[in-house]
Amino acid sequence: MASTIAACSSGSMPCAIAIVRMSGPEAFAVLDGVFKPTSGKPVSQRQSRHMHYGRLLAKDGLTIDLCLAACFPAPNSYTGEDLVEVYCHGSQAVVAAMLDHCFALGAVPAPPGEFTKRAFLSGRLDLTEAEAVADLIHSQSELGAKAAVAQLEGSVGSRVKAIRENVLALLSHFYAVCDYTDEDLDPFEYEKAITVLEESRGALDTLHEGFRRGRLVRDGVSVAIIGKPNAGKSSLFNALAGSQRAIVTDEAGTTRDVLEEVISVSGAPIRILDTAGLRESDSKAERMGVERARMAAMTAHAVICVLDLSGQLTPEDREVLELIPLCEMPVLVLNKTDLCAALPSWAEEVTAMHPWNAVFQLSAQSGQVEELAQWLSGLAPKPQEVLITSARQAHLLQSASDALSSAIDSAREGMTADAFLMDAERAVNLLGQITGETADADLAHEIFGRFCVGK
Repeated sequence: MASTIAACSSGSMPCAIAIVRMSGPEAFAVLDGVFKPTSGKPVSQRQSRHMHYGRLLAKDGLTIDLCLAACFPAPNSYTGEDLVEVYCHGSQAVVAAMLDHCFALGAVPAPPGEFTKRAFLSGRLDLTEAEAVADLIHSQSELGAKAAVAQLEGSVGSRVKAIRENVLALLSHFYAVCDYTDEDLDPFEYEKAITVLEESRGALDTLHEGFRRGRLVRDGVSVAIIGKPNAGKSSLFNALAGSQRAIVTDEAGTTRDVLEEVISVSGAPIRILDTAGLRESDSKAERMGVERARMAAMTAHAVICVLDLSGQLTPEDREVLELIPLCEMPVLVLNKTDLCAALPSWAEEVTAMHPWNAVFQLSAQSGQVEELAQWLSGLAPKPQEVLITSARQAHLLQSASDALSSAIDSAREGMTADAFLMDAERAVNLLGQITGETADADLAHEIFGRFCVGK
């Protein structure tokens, strides 16, 4: 028989409300031992899925809190087992005393992710949905939360299952034709089989393409700000971040390292990187900062090149511009419009010099960054996209696609169906590992071990 687990599910304390969960065959009995409703009738004998008010008891039988409790009977609970939740005041002492009493009555501490693991094992969630729970908990932006909820609602799992079922139907048809020769079954057609395999591979590749976009949601779109010293990079960084994260002075070379701030623009996570000014320097620390700035420019999803409109185009500016052809998505910011009455002649030259993805004229010091921020938000995926945020899922999708490619190639080379369908069977097994239909216990343990306690 499965043990009855207990844990606090509401995070750090002190807080206004703490939620303690229990799940397992003895959950109701343990609750009746630690919680006494004011009506006198045990919660387990009262209406389920309703809040009941009463006294929370310590092991010595004395009241330690006045709070609420609810029962959620199996199989229609989060875990698929009998589940209870107690909503008490968020005191470390209260929660510790309650759990101590629960353990004395037979409950055991819940390992990390145990509640969601039981939901998976009982069929309440597949693995893609379970992983989405972790993504939702750790989401740092509105868009990340929306992507996680979409997976929780089956946006990935349902598509993977549909592809797997199509290939399984093909395999089942072939083996039925082989095993039941006396039955009036449609013949196995090679070209039709190849078409099914190609369509399935295409669907997998489309899903896999969402992995790169999905990582932008999980990790944030990285945007590096580069330019010569005192071009206004740190002022722009502060304006986008909405705080004075970077030191801004008239002294050149103030920024010696890469500063990072994750901001949310229209719900999209943007990871802004403020870099050292690109110039030659005798300072070892500044030279290291310049090298890190170059590396950030080479690896960022987008690069903002900041030029100072109030001065001349310098050799240091041109050195910065030489990096632009190497950058993935360059953006030009002509800064300090508040210090010049008209655009200098070199501004038009620089604007035409490279295929900029966007050009903005602004004053970072004055905080005029709304248009730039809105443009940056467009770099993130749209909420309606089906996104893969798990490297595990992406690897299995690619492996399954490769297996179907091998099956297609073998079929076109004239190999017998039993030979080329071996690769199709391998693809079916790989897809089952994504949703958990063919996952082993070690894989499940690894996935749920990354969850927090109480979830």
